[in-house]
Amino acid sequence: MSWSKWLQKFGLEGSTAILTLAAIGVSVLITAVVQRLTGQNFQPVAYFSAVLIPLLLVAPLVYLFFSLYIQLEEANIDLIRKDAQIDYLKKTASQQNGSSEKEQLIRDLNSFAQTVAHDLKTPLTTIMGFATMLADQKVQLPADQQKEALQTIVKTSLKMNNIIQELMLLAAVRQASVRIGPIMMPNIVSQAKQRLRGVLIDSQAELIIPEASAWPRVIGYAAWVEEIWINYISNAIKYGGTPPRVELGFDVDYKKSPSGRSMARFWVRDNGKGIAYADQAQLFTQFTRLDQMRAEGNGLGLSIVARILDKLGGEYGVESELGKGSLFYFTLPLAVIEPTTRRVPKPKQ
Repeated sequence: MSWSKWLQKFGLEGSTAILTLAAIGVSVLITAVVQRLTGQNFQPVAYFSAVLIPLLLVAPLVYLFFSLYIQLEEANIDLIRKDAQIDYLKKTASQQNGSSEKEQLIRDLNSFAQTVAHDLKTPLTTIMGFATMLADQKVQLPADQQKEALQTIVKTSLKMNNIIQELMLLAAVRQASVRIGPIMMPNIVSQAKQRLRGVLIDSQAELIIPEASAWPRVIGYAAWVEEIWINYISNAIKYGGTPPRVELGFDVDYKKSPSGRSMARFWVRDNGKGIAYADQAQLFTQFTRLDQMRAEGNGLGLSIVARILDKLGGEYGVESELGKGSLFYFTLPLAVIEPTTRRVPKPKQ
């Protein structure tokens, strides 16, 4: 039995009450069987004792057990959180190679300026052009052209808004200090799917998701992990086949972190044309697009993924061959030791 799932479902008091009632039921049943086998008549005192003893003994013991279990879980989560912070500091130190934080901030500022100057200026020019044309009383456009112009303004405005939101998220991940803990991965994936509902319908993509009960229990920050899924799935749809086929999966005990924690790996596989090995190392570099020749995005998505996983003590990467699609993955620390009998979907070779 998974006590964690039990407690999540009923809470501390609810779980204690259910087990106490079960103990009372068993005690009353045993009393009834004993009286029947010994031929005794109905004795209220015996049944009263069968109810009172579990209330006085079982209920406090069960409550104490669950309280200690919760405290141990919280202590384990604190250890994982500290390990994640240590891994992040080690990784940051190794990546700097003598580069100061000031130099890194200057590079980030230059990249930010590049995005604002190019990726925001281009759609803004489009909006201004169509808006000026519609506002010009000398230009009499047919109704269908007016509608098309307004749709272009709306679409371009949404694109600008997405870029601004991604820039804000990228800055927030660098500065924010969040409290990580156990997350419900099935709920996060479901929320990501709901956010991408329009894209899935428009692209006629096939999305394959493991059953909810199969997902491992990991440590993370739900809002950030949802952004990782959004980026991976949307890229798989955008650069997948026609129609896109997007498969989600995981490997429970994938590897050990530098601090010795067991890590689970989550992945998204597409049926696209694949990515050349020489290009894979640059994918998670800030402001680098998946496909520089035909990308519509601003190259922020995978750099956000990298920044998030650095903060959460996880890893990220891609496995791809030309003509065989791509598999983008990320890792997070396991919250508990997973049973070896869990069915785990394996990536196809």
